[in-house]
Amino acid sequence: MQKENSEQRYARWRQLVEEQNKSGMTQKIFCNQHNISLSQFIYYNCLFKNKDNLPVKKSPSFAPVKISDKNNMTSGEIKLSLPNGFQFTFPSDLDVIQIKRLIEVLLTC
Repeated sequence: MQKENSEQRYARWRQLVEEQNKSGMTQKIFCNQHNISLSQFIYYNCLFKNKDNLPVKKSPSFAPVKISDKNNMTSGEIKLSLPNGFQFTFPSDLDVIQIKRLIEVLLTC
């Protein structure tokens, strides 16, 4: 028996995930009917879901920063507007690592 390569395995699991989504069955029932591991199904379902939600552009990029008139700004706060439309205001005294982690989490929303 020839061993399945990763590309073939991903294609097979993607087909199973799509079939389950169209079936209307729960993941557990679908896996029982197809005699497949529920934990593996959940793993691949999450894997494909996360890959499908990734932005097309994978290289780092810069976004324009708009600096409002100082009279309109509340001192000590930073207002962040993300490409997904989410807006957030946080204290300006956060350290750079905290700000980076905050932005990474917000970009997943």
